[in-house]
Amino acid sequence: MGQEETSRRYTRPDSSEDTRERLLAAALEQFAERGFYGASIAQIAGELDLTKQALLYYFKRKEDLYAEVLKRIADELLTVTYAGVRDDDSPEQQFEGMIMGIYMSAKERPLHTRVLLRELMDNQRRDAPADKWYLKTWLDSIVDQLDKVESLNWMPFGQKFAAIYQMLSAIEYFVVSGPTLSRMYGEAGFAKINERMRLSYESRFVACSRPSRNRKRQIPIGRQSIQDHLRAAE
Repeated sequence: MGQEETSRRYTRPDSSEDTRERLLAAALEQFAERGFYGASIAQIAGELDLTKQALLYYFKRKEDLYAEVLKRIADELLTVTYAGVRDDDSPEQQFEGMIMGIYMSAKERPLHTRVLLRELMDNQRRDAPADKWYLKTWLDSIVDQLDKVESLNWMPFGQKFAAIYQMLSAIEYFVVSGPTLSRMYGEAGFAKINERMRLSYESRFVACSRPSRNRKRQIPIGRQSIQDHLRAAE
C-alpha cells in the first residue's frame, strides 16, 4: 500500500460526533448481514476508510459496539410502539395501535428487523448482564398493555407472552422474507400479499379483544384468528 493510500485511511479518530454515528450506521449493516460473530471490527472500520484502531477509540470492544446498536434499536422500538397509542383510546385500541406501529416500523427499517431477529433467535450476547438485555423492556411493555384488556387479563403471563411473541415473529419474519417473496411472485404479486398480510394483522388484533366465552377451552394453535392463540389453554 503506497504512502498516499495509507494517508487516506485515518489512523486517528475524527473528533466530530459524525464519525461515531457513521460507525454505528456501518455496524448496523454488518450486524444485520453477518450477525455478531460474522461481522468484524476491521470490516466495519473499513466501510468508512478508517483503521481498526480508530474504531476502537469510540468502542473498546465489538461487544460494546453491538450493544449500542441494539440499544438504539430497542429505544426506537419503544418509541414507535407507543407512537400510535392515544390516551382516549380503549385498551384494545391501544394494543392494536402498538402492534400496527411495530409492523410499520419493521417494514420501514429492514436492517433493524434483521438485527432484531438475529438477537432473539441466535442469542448473540450470551454473557450480557440482565440490565443489558435492552429488548426485554420493549417486550414487557407489550405484555403490560395486554394486561389492561379486561377480557384478556385473566390469562397468565406465559400465555400472554406466547401469543404476543407469535404475532411479533410473524411480522418480523414476513418483513425479512419480503425481498425473496417479491422475486418469487413479482412486485405486483407481492403487493397483493403485503396488503393481505396487513389486513390479516388488523383482523387478528380486533379478534384478540373479544371476550372469551370459555376461557379454558382447548383450541389448537395455527387457526386464522389470533383469538385462537390468546384463548389457548393455560
